[in-house]
Amino acid sequence: MNSTPAFRARATAACLVTAPALVLAAHLAQVTPTQHDTASELASIAAHPDRYQASAALGFVAVLLYVPALLGLAAPLRAERPRLALTGLSMSVSGLLALASLMGSGPVSLAMADASADRAAMIALTDRYESGVLVGVWGLLMVLGWSVGPIVLGFGVWRSGFSPAVPALLVAGLVLQVLDAGRWPLALGFACTTAAMALVAVRTWASAPVPEAAGEPQGLAV
Repeated sequence: MNSTPAFRARATAACLVTAPALVLAAHLAQVTPTQHDTASELASIAAHPDRYQASAALGFVAVLLYVPALLGLAAPLRAERPRLALTGLSMSVSGLLALASLMGSGPVSLAMADASADRAAMIALTDRYESGVLVGVWGLLMVLGWSVGPIVLGFGVWRSGFSPAVPALLVAGLVLQVLDAGRWPLALGFACTTAAMALVAVRTWASAPVPEAAGEPQGLAV
């Protein structure tokens, strides 16, 4: 029985749902700082180190699963819109790598938040790190690639016959994430992204080829 294509399609569909859902879970697992400044962020990490580590672990798994998820999101475009598929996928993967680079500072932030560390010195060091040129490049690449790339792919799959809700939900998710109006509006943004990817996942799962049993007659070519 040749089940490889069916397994690949269903595994891709699972990743399309699981990857953004884990981003939402990572956001909810971490305690939201009272303010968006370094002192508040380090204080939040120090008060809830276990939740910070759980959030980081969920985020890392999400990054891993986003690789096949993005390939699956681009798959419907490869035949008829290869340039759009290449553009959106290149942007998305570049942004994903930038996000992974920024996430690498997580364990360092956890160590800086330790009670034995000089909090004032750690705040100054974090601010110096975040103002670095390379970190700024990663941040810009993440915004342009990770945020906009999936929308490019979303519009492409819509033009390929998928629901217009896919790009609409991706745009809504991006707007809510950029506004960053609080814990729950930001969670809603991640939920919109998850819903958009889930729509593609449903179609991907439904289109999975039915495995053919070995030795089954294949029919005569006309």
